[in-house]
Amino acid sequence: MNELRFDDAGKYVINVPAESLWLHQGMGTHWLGVPVSVSAPEGHAGGRLLVLEADLYAPQSGNAPRAFLGSAQLAVAFGNVSSDRPTIPFLLTSAQILALEAQRAGDLRLELDVRGFLPQAKGYPGANQVTEHISVAESRWRQQVEGLGRSLGVEMTIPFPIGDGPQQAGSDYLREAQRRLGGNDVDGAILEVRRALEQIRVGSGWAWPGKKDQDQQTADERWARIRADLEHQASGALHTDAGTRHHTYSRGEAETLIAATAALLRLLP
Repeated sequence: MNELRFDDAGKYVINVPAESLWLHQGMGTHWLGVPVSVSAPEGHAGGRLLVLEADLYAPQSGNAPRAFLGSAQLAVAFGNVSSDRPTIPFLLTSAQILALEAQRAGDLRLELDVRGFLPQAKGYPGANQVTEHISVAESRWRQQVEGLGRSLGVEMTIPFPIGDGPQQAGSDYLREAQRRLGGNDVDGAILEVRRALEQIRVGSGWAWPGKKDQDQQTADERWARIRADLEHQASGALHTDAGTRHHTYSRGEAETLIAATAALLRLLP
């Protein structure tokens, strides 16, 4: 527990209950709800308004500074009840959530800096700053990230096309690949890419070059070979052949396959 100490109004106790954070789907972004328990001083006068300003950070390893995630403000009104449990909302992008996943080792750890102000105070309205150290069990956090579904994706400069047939089906597989990558399922993400590449084979109409010399291949035949090579690479995530049986694919390799496949999807008619 932490205490916000005011000159003439006593101490307000602040804490974040264990395992209380919740991640919600938003419109184009996501929001992280951080419930806080706020208790007024004993014998407090009713009708007081406490304004909270909060900054959310993610600790980093070594001597690296904390990573800033967002700020929020909340007003807590006290009547005859001496305690309240409001929720501080923080807007987080997909990139921020995926960055948290990339640097997380085990449980998710966050830090919440809180400042308090009493607009009706007779003296100085501000209080000291306090820091709440938050921990979310890995299993609970993973469940919430997975609950975001297709709204969570890797942000790339190559947009997924919107079309019909194989193009739409391929885009759906790539979105599923992003979701799996958000849960650190690298092999699963790559296998979703493989399914998208199969849709490109069905819908492209690109002829296979056969034994033609490279300089004799048409543009379509060259795209067909590129697609086949990407599919061959993605098939390695099954780890059933001698070449990839002991290979561990990296997050960077999965992201590269997703981006390359998204680019090929744009060529479908």
